[in-house]
Order: sequence, then C-alpha cells, then structure tokens
Amino acid sequence: MASEFLGNIILKGKLEALTGLHIGGSKEKMEIGGVDSPVIRDPVTSYPYIPGSSLKGKMRSLLEFSLGKISEKNGSHPGCRCNETNCPVCRVFGMEAEKNTIGPTRLLVRDAYPDAETVEMWKDLNSELLYTEYKPENSVDRLTSAANPRFLERVVKGSKFDVEFVFGVYHIKGDDNRDEQFFKYAIEALKLLEHSALGKSGSRGYGRVVFKFIEPFVVTKTDYEEGTKAYQDASRPHALYEGKFNMTLMDLNEDFIEKEIINKFDKA
Repeated sequence: MASEFLGNIILKGKLEALTGLHIGGSKEKMEIGGVDSPVIRDPVTSYPYIPGSSLKGKMRSLLEFSLGKISEKNGSHPGCRCNETNCPVCRVFGMEAEKNTIGPTRLLVRDAYPDAETVEMWKDLNSELLYTEYKPENSVDRLTSAANPRFLERVVKGSKFDVEFVFGVYHIKGDDNRDEQFFKYAIEALKLLEHSALGKSGSRGYGRVVFKFIEPFVVTKTDYEEGTKAYQDASRPHALYEGKFNMTLMDLNEDFIEKEIINKFDKA
C-alpha cells in the first residue's frame, strides 16, 4: 500500500454543555459517603475533562446508525467492520489493522479541557464537590416500590471545553477516493451528536452539547515543510482565538466545504 500525505484539516472550537454532563471516571479515590459515580478528572489539575475517545466513540456510533452500518453479525461489537475503502465510517474512523488497505485513521480527536472562563466559573460554584455538582437520582424496584437512591457527579451546564479535530488527507495509490471529500462525514457526526447526548444518562437529560468553531485551517504538506502562515495559525492555542469561535455546524455545510477546503487541496 503506497500512500502520500497531502495535509491536514484542523478544526478548533468550543464544546458547551447545555445540560449537566457525566463522563465516568475511577471511583477508587472516592471516600465512603461520596458520589456513586464520579466524573473523569485531569490527575494534575483535578479539573473534569472530556476524553477524545469518548467524543470519537460517540461520533462513530451515531454515524454508523445514520448510515445503516450496524450489523448483528458483528456480535457484541455491532459497529461497521466492512473495511471497504469507500465506506465513510471505515475511512474516517479507521478499519481493522489486519485488513487495512487505506493507511492511517483519518480523524484524530484530542482530549478536551475546560477553558479559562469555565475554570473561573467552577471555582465559584455553590457545591459540596470540587468543580462539579451532585445529581441525586432514585431507581425504584418494580415489585416492592423500594427506592434505591444514588448520587451522580456532573459537570455543570454552561461549562465550555476546547475541542480540536485533525482530519488527515492522504492519497492512496490505486484508490480513486479523495479523503477531503469524506470530511463532511465528520461534520455530519458532530451534527448528530448535537441532537443526541454525550456521556452517560442522555435519556434522562444529561449530556446535551453544542459546538462553535473558528474557520477550519487547511495545512498542506508544503505548509509543514515551509512553516507558512497557515501552519503557524493552525498551531496557535485556543486562547489566542477567544471571541472568534462563531461558526456553527450549519455554517460548515457542503458548499462551504467544497469552496473553502476541497478547493484548497485542488490548488496545492
């Protein structure tokens, strides 16, 4: 398999929790009487964060359902295993290593950490927990009507996290598919996520999120080699773009992708 790297599409943005958000962490360090289900935290700062694996996994699952790629024949892992080079799921999210014919996984999803404004908000929370809230819930035994109370930890609504998605563009010898044409499926997965839920207990109101972005950066192979402005702009941290994350997923439509992303690779 001969492949040539052409560049990256880099999408920087914000994820805002519109309702309480729970992505579970380890309970090993929780004391007796603490929450029953803690959130995952950065071990250095103790700030809650969103693992890239959680984001990417939910995006893939939603896209698989949307494209009819869920199959019972895959047993306990019913997601797409077709390994076809023109399959959006396999192309964007990766295929089985032993059957890989198209090179690296195209979509890289970074861990998402809270922005400075959110950290300040968390420090002023009226809560018994550090940077989060308690959410009491009851499960009821259907036969005895006995209540079983439990306490979940949640990131509070209004919290914002810096997100970054890197979409690799390659040319595979003998393959007529163009990677940049598949970028729209990453956007579709994010649209589906906005109308679904991230993390646990989405059916009970948790995990509603919304995304805002700055215009995607297209960084070609030449940009990396020459250290151009495109490379420098894409390398700057989110904090330098505060106030400029104004693009919604509706703005990142097929017409925009064609004109502002695909055409740039045509000219590279």
